Amino acid sequence: MGFMDKMTKTMNMVGEKTSEVANVAKLKLDISKVKGSIDAKYKELGELVYRAVKEERLVDEEVTLIVAEIDMLVQELNVMNAQVDVAKI
Repeated sequence: MGFMDKMTKTMNMVGEKTSEVANVAKLKLDISKVKGSIDAKYKELGELVYRAVKEERLVDEEVTLIVAEIDMLVQELNVMNAQVDVAKI
């Protein structure tokens, strides 16, 4: 294998690794956004329950909806974390 062949092969490997790193960085950014969304939903849920207790009213339907949204976000987060783990291998 000549010098140019080795250099081409090395450059291709560097390009592939750069692409992998960029993909992982994007996933980590997306993970951060989903975590922020989860935190916002927890806050919304806490405020809703607090107001309901103070006003002595039931909020079953509203609580159930927010809990379902949190569950969906947590599932999305788990998928993204798994993708990051696979990309690191």
